[in-house]
Amino acid sequence: MRRKMYATAMTAMLVTGTLMGLAVPAAERDGVTLHGDSTYDSIEKITDEDLTLKIMLAIRDGDTIKAPEELAAVQDLEALTGVNIEWEVIKASDWSMKTNLMFASGEMPDIIIAVNGQGQIDYEEYGVSQELVIPLDDYITEELMPNYYSRIQAEESDPTISLVASDGKTYSIGYLVGQYICEEGHYFINRDWMNELGLEDPTTIEELTEVLRKFKEAYPDYVPYEMGLDAGAYYDLKYVLPMFGIPNSDKWLYIDEDKKVQFAPVQQGFRDCVEWLSECYAEGLLDPECLSQDGNTLQTKLSEGNVGFFTAWRLKAMGWDDGVAANSECILPPSVDGKGAYMDRYLELARPCAFITATNEHVEESIRLLDAMMDTEMQADLYYGPQNPTEGTGWVYDEENGKINTVTVSDVTVKNQIDCNTQFFAPGDYISENYNLSEQRLEKIDYCQMYDEAGVINTYSSQYFAMSGLTADVLADFSLIETDIDNAVSEAVADFVAHGVTDDSWDSFVSKFDGMNIDQYVSTYQEAIDGMDLE
Repeated sequence: MRRKMYATAMTAMLVTGTLMGLAVPAAERDGVTLHGDSTYDSIEKITDEDLTLKIMLAIRDGDTIKAPEELAAVQDLEALTGVNIEWEVIKASDWSMKTNLMFASGEMPDIIIAVNGQGQIDYEEYGVSQELVIPLDDYITEELMPNYYSRIQAEESDPTISLVASDGKTYSIGYLVGQYICEEGHYFINRDWMNELGLEDPTTIEELTEVLRKFKEAYPDYVPYEMGLDAGAYYDLKYVLPMFGIPNSDKWLYIDEDKKVQFAPVQQGFRDCVEWLSECYAEGLLDPECLSQDGNTLQTKLSEGNVGFFTAWRLKAMGWDDGVAANSECILPPSVDGKGAYMDRYLELARPCAFITATNEHVEESIRLLDAMMDTEMQADLYYGPQNPTEGTGWVYDEENGKINTVTVSDVTVKNQIDCNTQFFAPGDYISENYNLSEQRLEKIDYCQMYDEAGVINTYSSQYFAMSGLTADVLADFSLIETDIDNAVSEAVADFVAHGVTDDSWDSFVSKFDGMNIDQYVSTYQEAIDGMDLE
C-alpha cells in the first residue's frame, strides 16, 4: 500500500488535477495498466487458466449501481487475479424467490455474496442441513486468505465467532465495518423548539409528555413525536420500549441482568408503553399516520423537518441536512422513573457475507478471489467508490497521516461502486489503522459513549441469541413462532394505541401466546445462554 509520501502526492494531484477534471495517469502493476490510482498491492495472480467464476450478489432495493462488470475496480480485480467474473445481481425484494429456485434447481453460482436487507443465506438450512453451501474453516488460513486471516488475528477477541453454525463449522466469510459503537438507535429532540420554549431536556416519561404537549401547543401544524409502530429500523415500537425498561430486540426476547431470558410482550413495561402511546395518540402528540406508515415514509418526513422528538441511527449523512439534522440534538432516553432507560447492547461482530456453493469446482481460487476483494484499496474502491474520484463518492489518502478519508464529489443517480453490498471486512483495529473515521461515524461514537457512560445500555446483548447453536430444524420451528408473535404484537398494539388498553383487552392479548409454545421458545434460548458462560 502506498503510504504518506504517495498520499501527499496524490492529494496534491487530486486538488490540482482530478477534481478540476484534468486527466491523471493510470497506475500500472505487474504489466497490468489499471484504471485509476489504486495499485492493490496485496492482490496476486490466482490462475493462468481461462477461469470464470459466477457470483450471485444481493443488493438493497434502494440501490442503483453500475453493473459490477462495468466498474473499474472489478475490471482491475479480474486483470490482476486472472479470474473472469460473471455477475448476477438480485434486488432484496426478489432475493427469497430467486434463491429458493436456485437451490431447488441445483443450478448454483460458485459464490454468493449476500449481507444486506433481505439478501441473506440461512447457513443452518443450506449449509448444515442440505449441504448446498460448504464449510470454510479449512480455507480460512494465512496462505489462502492473508487479508481476512490477519485482521481476525489482530483483534483481541475473534469477531467471527458469530458465524459458527450449530455443527461447530463456519459456512461464510464475514462482513464487518468496525465503528466502536455499542448501541444502534438514539433519541433526538428539536433543540430550536426547546430553546424557543425555554424547556429543559426531559428525563422522565412524565416530563417527555409535557414537552410533547408544549410542542403541540406552540407548533400545532407540526409533529411532536414522529414514529411508526411497524416502521422498522430505529423508528418503531422497539425503540419506545427501552424508555419503559424493555430492551429493543428483534426476537421480542431479551437477557436481563441476571442472565435470564425474558419474553417482552407480557412484561408490565410493555403494557405501560402501549398505554402511554395510546395517551399520546389520543392527544395528537403522535403522527396520526403512526399506525400504518412504513420506514420510507417516515424518513421522508424526517428529511422535511418540523418534528419534535424521534429516534434514529444518527443525524449526519442521512439525507436530513435540510430537515431534522439542522435543528435536533441527541439526548439520553427519558424513562419511567428517571433512573435511565434499558437499551439493548450492540456487539461489533461479523455478519455472514460470502458463501461457496457445493457445486463450485474451484474452491481455493474462489477463496483467494474473496480475499483479493478485501485488499485495502480494493475493498475501499468497491465499498466507497474509486480513489481520487471525479464524481460521486470515493476516497483519498490523507495528506497528514496516510490514512483513508472518504469523500463526496457530487450527487449521482447511479453509484460507481457496489457499496455496502460488497465483501467488506474491517474490524476495529484494522479500521483505526487504515481509516480516518468520517464525521458521521465520529458522531455515532459520541452518542454511544454518552449512552454507555449514562448506564442506559444493558449488559447482555440479544445478539447472543444468534450464537446459540440451535439446529436448522429448531430455528425453522422458532421462525414460525416468531412470525406468530410478530403478527399478534402488530395487530394488538395498533388496536391498543388507537383505542386504549383495558384489563380485558390486555388479558386477551397475553392469552394469544398460550398456544404458541412460548415456554419452550424461552427455555431453549435460556439453556443456550446458560451454556455460554457470559461475563
